[in-house]
This record gives sequence, C-alpha cells and structure tokens, in this order.
Amino acid sequence: MVMVMVASREPNDALYHALHEHRSEWADRGVREVNIIGDADAPGPIAWATYADHRYADKADESSLPDEPGCEREPASMIR
Repeated sequence: MVMVMVASREPNDALYHALHEHRSEWADRGVREVNIIGDADAPGPIAWATYADHRYADKADESSLPDEPGCEREPASMIR
C-alpha cells in the first residue's frame, strides 16, 4: 500500500516518525518499509511533490530511487 499526503509546502514529517516508533509491529501488519518523500522530505512546488510521488509509486519495487526530480520548473508569477 502506498499512502500519499498532499499538503501546503510545509515540511511535516510527524507521521513518518510516528510510524517508525512502531517499527517492531510492522511485520505483523504486513508493512515492509516506510519512506519519506515529497513535501514531507523537501517542500517545493506541487509539481515537484507530484512528480516525486508518482515516480516513487512507479519505481517502488526498484532498489534505488533518485533523490531529485527529473524535471525543472520555473516559479509561477502573478499576472495583473
């Protein structure tokens, strides 16, 4: 199971750490690992978090995942 939380570009890794406090219970519940990605790891534009989450889900079975998104995005600006 993959759980993805979308938030407001504020780092919040409380869930990650709370889950790690119960690591001894993971095997009994069918959990193999818990990883921190997206805004919880490094806040940024929603496009970066979405890309990181999508890439992680696509590559979840591979042994090594890239830390950096494979795209660049210019910051949005307000037009009056």
